[in-house]
Amino acid sequence: MLAPDASATEYGGCRFDSRTLRFAGTVAETTSCLLKKVRPKGSGADAQEVPAWLRERVARPFPYKNEHIQAFLDSKGIALAELSDRLLSDDSPTVRYFVIHDTSWPEFEHPVTEFPSDINNSEWSGNSLNGWPSISNRVNLLISRDGRSRVLRPWGSSRSLPATKLEQRSNVFAARPLFVHVENIQPRIKPEGSFAWRAPEPGLGPRQEERLALAYVIASFHAGRWLIPAYHFNIDQGFADVHDDPQNMDLQSWADKLNEIDAALSATDIPA
Repeated sequence: MLAPDASATEYGGCRFDSRTLRFAGTVAETTSCLLKKVRPKGSGADAQEVPAWLRERVARPFPYKNEHIQAFLDSKGIALAELSDRLLSDDSPTVRYFVIHDTSWPEFEHPVTEFPSDINNSEWSGNSLNGWPSISNRVNLLISRDGRSRVLRPWGSSRSLPATKLEQRSNVFAARPLFVHVENIQPRIKPEGSFAWRAPEPGLGPRQEERLALAYVIASFHAGRWLIPAYHFNIDQGFADVHDDPQNMDLQSWADKLNEIDAALSATDIPA
């Protein structure tokens, strides 16, 4: 697919319509397209099974209230400020899509051929949540590989810069309020004579995967519905110079983490 021109009405590999501000097909078809497994080097994406937990929930009303969220966070010793600037349900109703990115950084250059053994530990310097000026006005949340997170832009707030090529002013600027974005720290190895395309396997650290699942729950809480998750590459596929992220994400493992959080929220005893 060639990069769209200004007169086009459909953008990207999943065919986002600039008039309806929706991707082509049913919710199930959209979800399947947006969650295709991204190939190394951004050479394409392959269909994969969408876990049942997601198939049964995306785009449906979010069932839990403020008290459920706070009780869950308290039970895990997680501060609300790590995930949101507020505890208020259904206050970002325009949001529909939860976009998963990886930072593709830090880079390790030749002759390095293996990732450091401690990339999933808090001691690894690459897990710092400080700085990151290049994404601070583009995405909502940054997650380290050791499972910490930093709010960069409140869920549902306006962003001064796009996080995808689709959202650029020259493409579909009006789409920007529909998306929230989460960056996950992921180093890359740059083989000799190539760009930094080699990613860890699996792509997310275990605690990072857990925090990404909780981020999805919190974003859906603010939207008032279970959001449609999406991989960055699948939104922009067909544009020039697209990013190849996220790499090596285990979709079923992530859905299992979502199921665990959902079960805990459901079991929470909230007074009537």
